[in-house]
Amino acid sequence: MKSERQHLLGAPASEIPSAPDPGLAVVQQLFGRLHAADLRYCHWKSNEHLDAAVHGQTDLDVLVEQRRGDDLQRILAESGFRRFQATALTAYPAVEDYLGLDEATGTLVHLHLHHRLTLGQKHLKGYRLPWEAQALATRRLDPDHGVYATAPEMELVLLLVRDALKRRLRTRVAAVLRPEAGNGDFAREFDWLVERTEADAVVSLAIELIGPAVEEPLRRILAGGARHPDRAAFAAAVRSALRPHRTFGAVSAALRMKVREGYWILGGLSRRWFHWAIPLRRTSPRGGVVIAFLGSDGSGKSTLREDTVSWLGQKLDVVPIYFGSGDGPGSLLRLPLQIARRLVDKRAPSGTPSQRRKGWRGRLRAIALIPWALSLGLEKRAKHRRMIRARNRGMVVVCDRYPQDQFQGFNDGCLLGGLAASPSRLVRALAKWEARIYADARRSPPDVVIKLIASPEVALSRRPEMSDEEIKSRIAAVRALRFIDGTLVFEIDADQPLEEVVQSVRRLIWKVL
Repeated sequence: MKSERQHLLGAPASEIPSAPDPGLAVVQQLFGRLHAADLRYCHWKSNEHLDAAVHGQTDLDVLVEQRRGDDLQRILAESGFRRFQATALTAYPAVEDYLGLDEATGTLVHLHLHHRLTLGQKHLKGYRLPWEAQALATRRLDPDHGVYATAPEMELVLLLVRDALKRRLRTRVAAVLRPEAGNGDFAREFDWLVERTEADAVVSLAIELIGPAVEEPLRRILAGGARHPDRAAFAAAVRSALRPHRTFGAVSAALRMKVREGYWILGGLSRRWFHWAIPLRRTSPRGGVVIAFLGSDGSGKSTLREDTVSWLGQKLDVVPIYFGSGDGPGSLLRLPLQIARRLVDKRAPSGTPSQRRKGWRGRLRAIALIPWALSLGLEKRAKHRRMIRARNRGMVVVCDRYPQDQFQGFNDGCLLGGLAASPSRLVRALAKWEARIYADARRSPPDVVIKLIASPEVALSRRPEMSDEEIKSRIAAVRALRFIDGTLVFEIDADQPLEEVVQSVRRLIWKVL
């Protein structure tokens, strides 16, 4: 049964009421400009959680009218939305991806811009349904958010058609094994829409769009709560009626779906564990970007790197790279040396790093310096090459630290620089080899360098095991580091509360994406 909420149908921009909860500012700007330009659109699916969408907690799925492309691009740009491109095996025809940053909250808003109703099987979307004009003609203004949404009758038909086209063998098996199991998002949306519609209106619309064969199973669905047998009968009728609207043949669709599903699985593995330098989701058509966080110990480099990877990694292909020599991810070649160093440090008495370098531990470290420096150099060269490949392929690379050859022996600088004048020809050659790795990194720098500058007092409070002298020298070195022209360098006060630093970093990064 319909709710008693009043919907405005086709109201001009001047008559749109102020919404009590219009969502994030960047979303308000987008829809406000669409209204002002009288450009027809509607949020066409999942309006049950429209509130979450306008607050950036889930994607916005917006269908727009045709032949207003210039106006649409202007509105998107003025509203702060930028286009990102899905890879060939994750893109769908007539669907574009745009991202916008809400500066007040640092939330990344994902806009799925639909020029056509492209839908169907998961990982394929193998149907294009010619119902766009009717969806836009019957749109209604949601008074709670000031956003045009699909009419409930239209959305319910679309929900059931989408469910019908997504049904596969595994769906039927699950229905047999667990006939009483709930259906998650589908069940919630179905119940929400049924409350806002009348059965006769839904059936009438479905017959008009699909054909009379769907009437009987659809009435059973609406009366019986969308049981699996009724949905299966409806799906059979829908598939038969919509066969002319398929994008692929049966064999081609099955093969493509398997390939794309495998690609989707690889994307999940890369995102979670492997971080391959291969685009598997979305990249920027403006090219890849390398962002490096620099700072003394206690400035928050690792925290900011992790936040940036998590924030951008929700929607984009992001490769995190740790260029340091501490407890971050390292190579197998350096692993035995790392284990040995931990054992030595564990048995050693407490003290500052300078104190720990004295005595028998200092002699062991001196002996191990060359193999450590060589393994670390090989590791940094491999990571730097991976960084270049990922950037060249349009990905975002987020670096914790960066190799530099301006200060020897610390702050990720060369370790063998002091041996360049050694009487041993072999040692001199090894020092020269290591220096080339750091020089290559200098010649191919990050696109963006974010220097996190903490005061010595704050840094010491976060890293009490270090001495005041060491902290001050590292802060000074970070400030003094220079990069070739073209690299954007920003300094951020790392003494601020973490939330403020995070928001500042997100705003800076968004400007260069």
